[in-house]
Amino acid sequence: MDISQLASRLREGRLFHSYIITGADSGAIEDAANLVAQAAVCSGDPPLPCGKCRDCRKALRGIHPDISHVELAKDAKEHTVDSMRVLRAAAYVSPNEGSRSVYIIHAADAMNVQAQNAMLKVLEEPPGHVVFILLANNPERLLPTVRSRCETVRLVTASGSIQDDDTQAAALLEDLLSGDPLIICQACLTLEKLSRLEFTTVLDRLRRYLAISGINMEPVAVSRARKIFDTASKYLEANVSSGHVSGLIMAGFVDPDHFDK
Repeated sequence: MDISQLASRLREGRLFHSYIITGADSGAIEDAANLVAQAAVCSGDPPLPCGKCRDCRKALRGIHPDISHVELAKDAKEHTVDSMRVLRAAAYVSPNEGSRSVYIIHAADAMNVQAQNAMLKVLEEPPGHVVFILLANNPERLLPTVRSRCETVRLVTASGSIQDDDTQAAALLEDLLSGDPLIICQACLTLEKLSRLEFTTVLDRLRRYLAISGINMEPVAVSRARKIFDTASKYLEANVSSGHVSGLIMAGFVDPDHFDK
């Protein structure tokens, strides 16, 4: 599964009370966890997350009071039973603002056996307002009883990851999706200046951002944008110049009906 498939499940209303998210790409794991958390607290109209309501905006900014991150204690090698008992008690407290509380447990595979057993009861009979998200590089370290009570999301390895300072790719995608021919043209002029290797990397990141932002778009528009990026990648692999490929992308977004023919 990749993050776009996870987004599709959330769009269909398939939100579970507990998840184990795993994969080789730590950035993708964090993205997936944030996506699930945003969907859980979203107060807008379906499909979730809407990306527009107050709760979604707070989630995106990392300031939602009902989304909690449980990190390993400083210099600790494992989550202890005491820390999980604190989390378990907190889970029964009603949310501050929304209808759900979300607990993201980082390095969940570092819970010792006692800590995992402490979490079992709340995983077996969770309060209706709680969503647990366990992030684990090695989910096999989790007890079978813990794994059986969670929906496991195994993310495929993606080439290219979203870096904290990689805001340019997100802005570029927004420009390409704007529908304004002038803005689209300016975005493609930026692409035209890239080497084929750089262009390929940017396309990978654009796909990742599309997978996340696409939850707020019509499926036809998402499919069309993905088709444009996939076609552009094939042209680059065939050693077509960046100028020609950026022209193809511009034609696809300026006149999508022509591109679909």
